[in-house]
Amino acid sequence: MRYKDFYVRITPDKYIPRVDKKGDKILCEGFLIQIFAYKNEQDEIDNFSAAVGFEILENSLAEAVQFAKDFVECEWKEYLKVVK
Repeated sequence: MRYKDFYVRITPDKYIPRVDKKGDKILCEGFLIQIFAYKNEQDEIDNFSAAVGFEILENSLAEAVQFAKDFVECEWKEYLKVVK
């Protein structure tokens, strides 16, 4: 998907490490989100995960897309510095 001059790849992931409220390490379902400078997806600028119950509420692509857009919105100016 293209968003704000960047290309975003969202891939399902079942093994995202997080720490729960008790301090225990757990593995969560969610999505790996990668940000690229160009359509060919060779120049990765950033990547991050969105885990269900942490960054997103449910295991849906729509939630992951909105999270990715919000993240890019916040980091957009920093991403531009990397590309230029």
